[in-house]
Amino acid sequence: MKYENAKDILPAKLLEEVQKYAGGRLIYVPKVEKTKGWGEASGYRDRLNKRNVAICSRYSSGQSIMEIAEEFFLSPETIKKLVYGKKVNLPMFSRTITSAQQYANAGMGEEWVRTYLSSLDQEMPDISDFFMTELVKIPLRFIETDQDNECDDTSDSAFDVPLIVIFDNKKFTIPYQPGYLQTLKSEKRNSQYAFVFARNDDYGYFWNNYGKNFQR
Repeated sequence: MKYENAKDILPAKLLEEVQKYAGGRLIYVPKVEKTKGWGEASGYRDRLNKRNVAICSRYSSGQSIMEIAEEFFLSPETIKKLVYGKKVNLPMFSRTITSAQQYANAGMGEEWVRTYLSSLDQEMPDISDFFMTELVKIPLRFIETDQDNECDDTSDSAFDVPLIVIFDNKKFTIPYQPGYLQTLKSEKRNSQYAFVFARNDDYGYFWNNYGKNFQR
């Protein structure tokens, strides 16, 4: 880094003060950091933005204003302002890995799973009971297959949809997409992108025994 002579840029009195402490020494004077805006230091603004994205996602997937208001403990008028007026950076939802990755990158992976399962008329796991991973690639050999399930998830047959995997009682299961898993295995696929829900009680065992096998 090129340096300049302090006497060429500092007022004489300030130079005298600097010389008392650092005369003859090469010092770096950092720039003044920009003051953080409201809510940035605490992370509250980020949480609020994610909440607003989730609200708009609920509305775009078909929930009513009243249903959303009750879920988020907000007034219907507040919900209306968010979904009708305020523009938020909402990733485009589709039943694809690309869409899931966009939601995950925005810190909204849980919202993608909720919307996807809602499209299957399914409820997502109680997030208070489970730890949800980011979008990872899971070896299919880990997942137990129920041979009684038919390959009926034809809408997911393009292999471009993440799996929703449950790790409970030290076992991987796939209650929402059994037919899709069967199709993947019949096509000799070795792995697939997935969101994995590990029950809190099994979290340590889950990462210690399987964590190194996942890829992002």
